Amino acid sequence: MYDCQTDACTDFSFAFFDAVGCARPLAGTLTATPATPTDADSLATLAAYADGLGYPVERHDGAVIVREVSLPDALAINARFGNQLIISCDLRRDPPVRFG
Repeated sequence: MYDCQTDACTDFSFAFFDAVGCARPLAGTLTATPATPTDADSLATLAAYADGLGYPVERHDGAVIVREVSLPDALAINARFGNQLIISCDLRRDPPVRFG
């Protein structure tokens, strides 16, 4: 798990490998909402930024959802917009890693 508040990863490695030895990165969904009502304009800026990176972007009432975002780009988005937006991100590897 990655904790953006402490900038720490625990309980996983984000560079998984498939059967032929190719790295399989984590990817997932990032959701952003304004931290305050005055930060709502930052959602449009985030949507344009994520679209420029090539990610599918959805706009919902008071939120922006970025699909298929990678861990490095999610961290970059958090660093760039974390002061104006509340950012939540669920990253997974497909297929899931089996432990044990």
